[in-house]
Amino acid sequence: MNDIDSKTSKENSLSASELKTVLSNHKSWLETSGRDGKSANLKDCYLKGVVLLGADLSNADLEGAYLYGAYLKNANLENCNLRGANLRGANLRWANLKNADLKNANLARADFMQAEIKNSHLEGANLKMAEGLTSEQLADAHTDEKTTL
Repeated sequence: MNDIDSKTSKENSLSASELKTVLSNHKSWLETSGRDGKSANLKDCYLKGVVLLGADLSNADLEGAYLYGAYLKNANLENCNLRGANLRGANLRWANLKNADLKNANLARADFMQAEIKNSHLEGANLKMAEGLTSEQLADAHTDEKTTL
């Protein structure tokens, strides 16, 4: 990790209890259609290796988040802003990434087995050595000439 990454990780890391509060507030926000709770804003947060098995983060803001090696199996990330996020090596098995914004995201070595990526935006994303990613999945996503496969 270089000095910039180190500084970012200290400034934008959350304790387990802070993350739990963000997730709880987001759950209330989703369940009440925004009347209670608060939408999860984890923009630029350092969440390396975080375990969010089956978490519902639909409509959350994770732009630029550092999710290297995150365990997001069965997570609901529908309509999630993951633009520029680092999801290198993340477990996205059976995750719902429908309509997610993954533009310029680092998804190298991420595991997409049975992930739903319909209408997700993968323009400029790095998908080198991604596992479990099928041509059928990619056909339903938005890619461009800058998407690296």
